[in-house]
Amino acid sequence: MPTVTQLTVAVALLALPVLVALIDALGLTPGPLAEVALQWTVALAVLGVVVGVEDRPLASVGVRRPAWRDLAYLVGTAAVVLAVFVVGPTVLATVGLPVADGVSSLESTPGIGVALVGAVTTGVVEEVLYRGYPLERLLEYTDSAVVAGTLTVVVFTLAHLVTWPIGNVVLVATVSVVLTVVYLRRRTLFPVVGAHAGIWALAVLGQYYG
Repeated sequence: MPTVTQLTVAVALLALPVLVALIDALGLTPGPLAEVALQWTVALAVLGVVVGVEDRPLASVGVRRPAWRDLAYLVGTAAVVLAVFVVGPTVLATVGLPVADGVSSLESTPGIGVALVGAVTTGVVEEVLYRGYPLERLLEYTDSAVVAGTLTVVVFTLAHLVTWPIGNVVLVATVSVVLTVVYLRRRTLFPVVGAHAGIWALAVLGQYYG
C-alpha cells in the first residue's frame, strides 16, 4: 500500500476520535456548527487526497450512482438499524450495561435546523471515513473482506468510547457490522449514508416533536 494511502486510511479512521479527545482534554466546548465544520473538513481532506493525490475517481471510495435495488437496501438497512436502537437498550439493561440517550444533547443546540444539519453530517461523514475510503483501500491491499471489515468495525467502535458509555458502544458495534456488511455487498455509499443519516434525522425529529 502506498505511503500516502496508508496515512490517509489512518486519518480517515483516527482523525475524528483524536480531535474529540484533544478538544475534551483542552476543556473546549465548540458549538454545533463548529463540530459540523470539523467533520466536513476531515471528510473533504480525505476525498481531496483521492482526487488530487491518488488521482483516482470518487467512485473508488463508494461515491457511485446507485441502482434501484440500493433503495431497497437503504430501507432495509434503516429498518435493521432502527430495530437495534429500539430493542437494544432494553436487552442491554437486563445485563446491567448503561445506555445513554443519544439525542439528549440536542437540547443545547440553537434549533432543529442546526440539529438536522448535524445529523445528516454525521451520517455522510462517518460513512465516508469509516466505510467508503478505508474499506475500499484495505480491500485492494488485503484482498480480504473479513480483514477490511473487521478492522474498520473495531476502529469505528473504539472511536465511540471517547464519548459514549459501554452500552451505547455495544449498540454502535452492532450497527457498524450491519453497515459494513451492506457496504461490502453493494460497494456504494448510497444505502449506508441514507440509513445512517436517516436514523439520526429521525432521532432529531423525535426529540423535538415526539
